[in-house]
Amino acid sequence: MDLPSEIIANILSRLPRRTIISCKCVCKQWDKLLSSPEFVKFHRSVSKPDVLVLQTDPKGEYLWKLVEHEDNFQLNQHGFCSDPGMKFDPKAFISSPADYRIEMKGSVDGLLCLQYISKIDDVIYVCNPITREYTSFPRLARIVEYTNFTHYWFGVSSITGKYKVVYMFQKSVHKARQCLISENFKCEFYDYLIYTLGTGNWRSILRNSSFGHAHLSFGVFLNGNLHGLVQNSSDSAISISCFDLEDESFKPFSPPPYPLLLVWFACCDTLGVLDDCLCICDSKSLKDEEGLVFWTMKEYGVKESWTRQFIFLVTQNFSSFPYDVGYPIKGNKNGDILFSWQHQMVFYYNNKNQTSHKVDISTQNLDPLFWFKTVLHNSSFLSLKNFEGENVISYADL
Repeated sequence: MDLPSEIIANILSRLPRRTIISCKCVCKQWDKLLSSPEFVKFHRSVSKPDVLVLQTDPKGEYLWKLVEHEDNFQLNQHGFCSDPGMKFDPKAFISSPADYRIEMKGSVDGLLCLQYISKIDDVIYVCNPITREYTSFPRLARIVEYTNFTHYWFGVSSITGKYKVVYMFQKSVHKARQCLISENFKCEFYDYLIYTLGTGNWRSILRNSSFGHAHLSFGVFLNGNLHGLVQNSSDSAISISCFDLEDESFKPFSPPPYPLLLVWFACCDTLGVLDDCLCICDSKSLKDEEGLVFWTMKEYGVKESWTRQFIFLVTQNFSSFPYDVGYPIKGNKNGDILFSWQHQMVFYYNNKNQTSHKVDISTQNLDPLFWFKTVLHNSSFLSLKNFEGENVISYADL
């Protein structure tokens, strides 16, 4: 009882998450301390990020796994472990018919943004798997006409610290069904809405972007900005666009020093974040070199800092080029990279040996994978009740 509160917070923040939750029940002093913004911020700075895996089985059922990945494992060691006490299943608070679909739209500071998709409308949920809290936003009508797209992005502004979800409706026109996005596929107009957590409503913003098409993977969050691959409206070239969550405007961004290629419903250049650096996975080189190239922007916003790193795949020959896509998951300070391939396999690249090997995640209480998506998720004790304008509901595990 004589220890200063900051020392107690320092000690407790390094315990397993389930133990921290139990510590909240020890006494009122600890419960108040572990719920304070200071503890939430400190715990976030020392905790290791998890990998949230959304997978489907051959029957099309959705399965969710919150797993930890160990940074320093050898070639013959398993890289993932699943904590059975840290369960997460959005069906605990999303009741839906058989024709539903749930997609992950992003993870920021322990808050997970989910899109519930039905034939009629979309509902955005923000939840915290640790505190078992969620809130839902007002429904938006779903537009399913061919060549029209809706995008949802999630991030937090760099100065005010406001958490925002950006909605973009993209109405497109086309002359013919063709694989490559070209002169036959143009965007007619965009409509933008923004929801700031705590306000309770969507609001419109002015469109200040000039690109002709936004790739489906738009919304990579880094440094208070959302990034994505876009097609220029003037010359149909592919570039990187940057949306500033603070002033809510689009800004130009420097792409790597090589031509970007965008293919309809498959992007050979996939945007992501590795070790707090913007990253592009270039799989065009796969055809000739039988490998991937990762470009990372070592200094944010500096074009000259783009660095090329070749990732050699010691695996079977993939014959579906140019539709093979690599998705960066996690990068380490030593240059090692964890990435997924075609949403069906996970590989670990050892920078020292310059070799890659497949990582098996079908054991350790994980079901055999059929198809999956991953998002890097830094668990935290940030409570949604801090946002006074939200109707926050607690949920129990299934």
